[in-house]
Amino acid sequence: MIASLVERCVSFMAQRGAFPDTEEQREIYSYGMELQIYYIINTVLLLALGFLFGRFVEVALFLFLFGLMQSYGGGYHANTHGRCLAIMTCGVLLFLVLLPLYQGNMLLQAISVLAGLATVICLAPVAHKNHPLDPEKSKRMGKRAKLWALLMAAVWGLLLLLTTAWATAADVIAMTLAFTTLSMLAATVKKLSDG
Repeated sequence: MIASLVERCVSFMAQRGAFPDTEEQREIYSYGMELQIYYIINTVLLLALGFLFGRFVEVALFLFLFGLMQSYGGGYHANTHGRCLAIMTCGVLLFLVLLPLYQGNMLLQAISVLAGLATVICLAPVAHKNHPLDPEKSKRMGKRAKLWALLMAAVWGLLLLLTTAWATAADVIAMTLAFTTLSMLAATVKKLSDG
C-alpha cells in the first residue's frame, strides 16, 4: 500500500517537472517520500498513544526533544520501519510508565540530566553504518548535539527554579536526556558488536 502511494506521488511529481525523470532521481525521491510517510505514520501513532493516556503534550514534547537530540547526536536506529515503530512505541510506553516516578523526584531527574550530558559530550555523534559521517560533518553535529544537551539541561534547571507550574516540562526534559543516554549507548554497543 505505501509502496504504491509512493510510486503515485513520485510519478505525479516527475510529470509536473519537480525533478529530472531518471531512474536514479526516481529512486532518490521514492526513498525520501517513503521516509516521510513512515515518519508521519509513526508520529501520528505515537501522539495518539499520548492522547489515549492523557499525556498528549508530554509525549509531543518528548518526541520533539528526543528527535532533536537524535538528529544531531545519533543513537540507535532500527533496521526496518516496522522495528523502528515497535521500538518507539515501547519507548513511549516506557516514558508514560516512568513519568510518575520522575515527577517531583529531583535526584532521579538530576542523575538523568547529568548522565545525558555526559553521554552526549563523550559520544556525540554516534554514526550509523548506513549513514557514515565525514570528519567535518561529524564535528559540526557533535557541537550541535552538545549545545542542545547543555541548553536542555539549563532549561531544566531554570524550570525547577522558576515555578512548579512548569514541573512537567522539567520532568520531560530529564527523561529525554535519560532516553538519549540509552539510545546513544545502544548505538555504540551495536556499532562495536558489528565490528
